[in-house]
Amino acid sequence: MDATPDADNAAVEKVKYVFEYQVTFSDCDPAAMAYYPRIVEWCDWAHERLWRSVGYPWHEHFGTEEMNGMPLLDIHFSFHFPMRHGDRLRITSWIESFERRKFTVRHEIMNGETLAAEARELRAWVVPAPDTPKKIRAAPVPDDVRRLLHKPVAG
Repeated sequence: MDATPDADNAAVEKVKYVFEYQVTFSDCDPAAMAYYPRIVEWCDWAHERLWRSVGYPWHEHFGTEEMNGMPLLDIHFSFHFPMRHGDRLRITSWIESFERRKFTVRHEIMNGETLAAEARELRAWVVPAPDTPKKIRAAPVPDDVRRLLHKPVAG
């Protein structure tokens, strides 16, 4: 965990989750490097596991009044080092920040001791809204949910 100020400037420890993965043949392009859509998928797996690790499994919450999804609004990747068939990766994921109705997920992918890639995702917190055309609306991330991933630090 990482102790840093949260949006309201209170000190928090950010829960981090580490997902280990070995690159398979089917993950690679003809140049024998991991194909970027697979890398995006690995980060999505790590993100879901981050929530599970704090006792918030998505499948138990999607479609409830509390939460109807975490749609992706923006995504950015920086690739620094190749990932190839057989490489053992370590993907560390955490919620960098919470805003009112949005949050930023960060991922660092290590290939051995080398930073191979970094990612940032901006996601919305949505709830059911049956009276709207898209049937969902953005809503504030509940405080109890925030505290699962940004644990207050006694000061």
